[in-house]
Amino acid sequence: MPPHGQPDEWIRVSIQVTPAAVEAAGELLRAAGCSGWENPAPDTVAGYFPADGRAEERIAALQEQVRALDQYGLDPGPALVTAQAVPARAWEEVWKEYFRPARIGRVIVAPTSEKVTLGEGEVVVRIDPGMAFGSGAHATTRLCLLALQQELRAGGRVLDLGTGSGILAIAASLLGASRVLAVDNDPEVVPIAQENAELNGKAAEITICEGDITTVEESGWDLVLANIAPGPVLQAAPRVAGMLAEGGAYVGAGIPAERASEVEAGLTSAGFRVERVLREAEWVAIVARPAGAAAAST
Repeated sequence: MPPHGQPDEWIRVSIQVTPAAVEAAGELLRAAGCSGWENPAPDTVAGYFPADGRAEERIAALQEQVRALDQYGLDPGPALVTAQAVPARAWEEVWKEYFRPARIGRVIVAPTSEKVTLGEGEVVVRIDPGMAFGSGAHATTRLCLLALQQELRAGGRVLDLGTGSGILAIAASLLGASRVLAVDNDPEVVPIAQENAELNGKAAEITICEGDITTVEESGWDLVLANIAPGPVLQAAPRVAGMLAEGGAYVGAGIPAERASEVEAGLTSAGFRVERVLREAEWVAIVARPAGAAAAST
């Protein structure tokens, strides 16, 4: 059965591109609010949307975005976007076939059905892709999880912008954050992130709500995570700079490698000092602090 409150039918969206553009196509699905995605072939990425009134609009937007990948130096090839209805039960069986536990530093991301043996200092985040996108399968999520482990100091306060499945917020809480606020501007995502927080026993420790950087009134954050896209990362930067605690860091991700220099320059203009850039495949995550700020000790 699908999770509580989830539809009985989904739309499977398949995007055929060149192998070099597969990662980018997968990120487009994730950014569009796709629930679960996979790579069934070297030139194909597939994801799932609820079969609701927004499905047709999302598919049309994806078609335009895929065709526009050449603007970022990627050859989209056929740029073929197709869709078909999939019953929820059938979809649940699909994700079980490809989602296996993944170790990212001290964080292990695993479905509820898998037994996990933890080593010293390791934590497990339970995420079923049948409930939401953001399973740790994408490079941008893995990069953020690594940055989170490198930057989170004991008892630190973490703000997760564009939380999606809640995976980063949950990991932050499990790793010892004293306060975690997770926001997302998609109202369909918020209850899914809440379900995942409950699944990991963190519903009481994580505040999850609809919104974005403009709706966050708290300040004094030790770490702000924004696994979104280059535009939103830069748009949030000036406000984030004024919300960080002394020594706090801003992690921007969802950034194609070819746009890294653009985002670095934008962060510098917003008053940040770029400390390092984490890379995997065609993606980067950028760790920055307000200019003049010292790194916090962990």
